[in-house]
Amino acid sequence: MRNRLLAALVILGPAVLAGVPARAQADPPASVADLSKRLASDPDAGARQSAATALGQRGDRSAAAALIAALKDPSAPVRFAAVRSLAALRARPAVPALSALLSDPDPSMRRTVAEELGYIGDPAAKGALTAALDDADEGTRLEAAGALARMGDPSGLTAAQAGLSSKDPLSRRRAAYALARGGDASALSALDSAYAQEKDGSTRAALAEARARLRARLGVKKAPAPGR
Repeated sequence: MRNRLLAALVILGPAVLAGVPARAQADPPASVADLSKRLASDPDAGARQSAATALGQRGDRSAAAALIAALKDPSAPVRFAAVRSLAALRARPAVPALSALLSDPDPSMRRTVAEELGYIGDPAAKGALTAALDDADEGTRLEAAGALARMGDPSGLTAAQAGLSSKDPLSRRRAAYALARGGDASALSALDSAYAQEKDGSTRAALAEARARLRARLGVKKAPAPGR
């Protein structure tokens, strides 16, 4: 019996031993062209979202055109995936289309776009991001401030300092990250004060990291004792 089992395994091959069908092992990954076609025409929104995500992971900027077109997809998850993938590719040709989404009616989209424009880092987005500092949504204002700070533009730091007093812990963390990227000595003082008063554990950790990063950037070595 044992000999017959061994013989069968030899015939079927190592793919069976691994529990993986042999054909699945040989399937090549989808090309950028195939993924772009799926993103443009697959009737299933989940498949389009997966294609958009995969295009960002490939690191091939030739996918930018398909992803820009997907910013108008009827499915919100597909649009979000396209925004994130364009940022992952640092796709500067997408900046005009992304900047237009700072007027999207969904504040979650506006926040995401502001953040991702900061990652792309194209100065062409500064005008739209500056306008977003007046957005009705606090999160969008703070993400715009952080994006501008990432580009070396301090125009959003006043909004970021005000965000340290927000009732929303996430907004306070967003404000801390913005100040860490572009703050000055007054921002450091504001971070120290906010850290001393913060009760939320995650936000306190974010403030501590922001203080350390800003101190390093400004060349300030000594920090006040915690809670002072």
